[in-house]
Amino acid sequence: MLETERKAYFFKIKEIWFSDYPFDVKGYDGVIFRECKNNVDVPGFRKEEFTTLVIDLTQELDQIFMDMTASYRKAIRRAEKNGIVVKKSTNYDVFYEINQRFRKQKKLSSYEGGVDVDYMEKYGTLFTSEIDGETVSGSLNLEDEKNIRGLLGASLRFEADKDKMRSIADSNKLMTWEEIKYAKEKGITEYDMGGYYTGTEKDEEKEKINYFKQGFGGKVVTHYIYQKDYSVAYKMAKSTHKIIQKMKYGKQHA
Repeated sequence: MLETERKAYFFKIKEIWFSDYPFDVKGYDGVIFRECKNNVDVPGFRKEEFTTLVIDLTQELDQIFMDMTASYRKAIRRAEKNGIVVKKSTNYDVFYEINQRFRKQKKLSSYEGGVDVDYMEKYGTLFTSEIDGETVSGSLNLEDEKNIRGLLGASLRFEADKDKMRSIADSNKLMTWEEIKYAKEKGITEYDMGGYYTGTEKDEEKEKINYFKQGFGGKVVTHYIYQKDYSVAYKMAKSTHKIIQKMKYGKQHA
């Protein structure tokens, strides 16, 4: 279980990852439990399903690699051959800037729910990829003893020419593979890719993300999110923020 804290304006929020069940906390305006695997009804908590794609890390590493599509295995080998460098990194400020630019180019809200450089340093496990010494992409993960979960991913692919875009695409696949190897070496048993779209409405962007994740193998599973608001003011502020986001960015990015 991983416990994190973040601030939404002057509200203090507790976020708990990978807990078996939700429970009450004290001293916060609200609490959110993410990636709960058990479906329970707890008085006072709102529950919603969250679909994601999980890779079983108890398998042999060779089997995990072979479960990827042939094109992904080829891309990983090509990235290694071309000297793309992927490493566990502490360059949080560099990744934060890449992520802000990436979100702007995709016309997404810059609001990250309190995921700033300080949050990354305190809670995150960051991997970055470099081409010719330039950091071109990164992936921020959260982990505990048994789970690792993708939280943010961003790259400079919208700023690259065609050849560099291909190299960045290869680097992203190599980066995921290095994360898997890192997690398995630590004894972590599940690699959670951070969501999988199963909505009934057509959403090309989310379906592209699904396609990327599918290439690594794994299994689509349902986890649960539990939320409870302890402050009336916080509850009202959340409702207002949701309305503003929907008006500004549309239904897709609310």
